[in-house]
Amino acid sequence: MNKRVLITVLSILFLFLFLGIWKGYIVLNDVPPFILPPPEAVGQRFVALIANGTFIREGWVTLYTIILGFSIGSTMGFLAGYFSARSRTFEEIISPYVMVIQATPKVSLIPLFVIWFGLGMPSKLLLIILSAFFPVMVNTILGLRSIPEDYSNLMTVLKATERQRVLKLELPMATPLIMAGLKIAMVQSVIGAIVSEWMAGDRGLGYLLVYGSSLYDANLLMASILATTFLGLILYWSIEFVEKKLLFWHESKLAFTEGT
Repeated sequence: MNKRVLITVLSILFLFLFLGIWKGYIVLNDVPPFILPPPEAVGQRFVALIANGTFIREGWVTLYTIILGFSIGSTMGFLAGYFSARSRTFEEIISPYVMVIQATPKVSLIPLFVIWFGLGMPSKLLLIILSAFFPVMVNTILGLRSIPEDYSNLMTVLKATERQRVLKLELPMATPLIMAGLKIAMVQSVIGAIVSEWMAGDRGLGYLLVYGSSLYDANLLMASILATTFLGLILYWSIEFVEKKLLFWHESKLAFTEGT
């Protein structure tokens, strides 16, 4: 059997095993539905919320916020990482401030953002930007500083211009680590969006979690959690898709292809 097919079959079997354990636990322990609803009830509610447009409306709000915040935060992180890798002086200037921001729990900043910017988009956007910034910055620095010195010397011998050095050497060689940083940043952005909507939002999937909790509606809560999980997976897989297209030449992708 093909390895990829085997992995798919095992993944499906694991899903059914998980659902069976979930259902069995409810039946054996007579758990009330308002505490832990059965999987079929959650599935029905999930489909119903898609059919009536609730998940589409609120999911679009969350998706838009994530993409905008991730784009701004990752761009800022890349630029900060690039100039830090090129200049030790620049790195020493910004590092203390970056470390202070990173060491501060992001959730603790939300009440302050609400005071400054109010409920809604600005507070959510700022939290996502901060969540995406650091992973991209660190991986960009590491990627650029991991380029073998021999390659840099070769570009010097070939009398490459600064533009050629950046486009032909630095960016391609640093891309694997930059993409790893982007994947981490995307996960952090999704978490930041849900938490910010939960604490400071009036729209979005995170707000649905608060609404479901206030009503003690376990079906709505679990269906909303499922929706946020799917959204996070789709966004993560989109970064992976771009990574595979950009790094088709990289040894890690070649090894993966040969293994399958």
